[in-house]
Formats: sequence, C-alpha cells, structure tokens
Amino acid sequence: MKTFHIVSVLACVMTMFAGTAAAVEMKEAKSAVKVSMADQMAKPHYKPSGQPPSAARGEAIFLDHCALCHGVHGQGDGPRSAFFVPGGQYIPDMTLAALMTGRDKELMGSIREGLRRLPEPAYVMPQFKYILSDEEIQSVLAYVKTLSSRTPRK
Repeated sequence: MKTFHIVSVLACVMTMFAGTAAAVEMKEAKSAVKVSMADQMAKPHYKPSGQPPSAARGEAIFLDHCALCHGVHGQGDGPRSAFFVPGGQYIPDMTLAALMTGRDKELMGSIREGLRRLPEPAYVMPQFKYILSDEEIQSVLAYVKTLSSRTPRK
C-alpha cells in the first residue's frame, strides 16, 4: 500500500515538472514568435524589380492599392469614399490638372508617408513605404499624372 502512494506521489511530481517545462517551452516559443513577427512588420514587404518606373505598371498598382478610395478613374469616388466623414475627410479628384501640376515631390511624400501630417480625422491614407518599392511609388505617380490629361468618361 505504501508503494502505491509513493508511485502516485512520484507520478504527480513528475507531471508537475513536465507541465512546468512545457509551459516554459510554450512561453519561449510565443516570445520567439512575437519577436519574429515584429521583425517582419518592421521590414518592407516588397521586392524591387529593378525595372524603371512606368505609367503602365503604375496603373496596375493603382488599381490594386488605391482605387478602393480614389476610384478607378481617380475621381475620389471609390467604394470606401462612402464611409468618409463629410467635411473632415475627403479624397481629391486627381483628374483636375490644377491639383496635379507641379506637386510631384508632395505627392510622392503623400504616397510614401501617408497623410499622418494632417490632424485627425483627416488622415486616412496609409503609408505605402512598407508595401510598395520606390520604383512602384514612382510608377503610381506617373500613372496618376496621366489622369488629368484624359478626357472624363460619362
């Protein structure tokens, strides 16, 4: 009978140590995952192609990343624009030549850095510097500059 109790106690003690060791391993694994996720989030997700910027590539990128807010034709009428706060948030009509002329540096900065420089709730445009390469941002700008020279569609 004493042997039975000793075996039971030993089994309990071993289970406690095994549980503690497993918990420590899980905690270490979770912290390793957090570190690796933080490293991934801090790095850009793109791979530069080495190709020169072009409006044709910019159009595809614009449709993938920008048209939800800016609209397919850049008139600020994308599906997400319905959820913007009237008077506090707006999306510019990029088909207006007066809006696009001579602002390349500012537009590049807005695409790269988003609109965090504006007070809330005005800034809704995200930073694309972690999503798009510089050549892709330049391609988007090249495409956006062509929008003001197109004839408006009805």
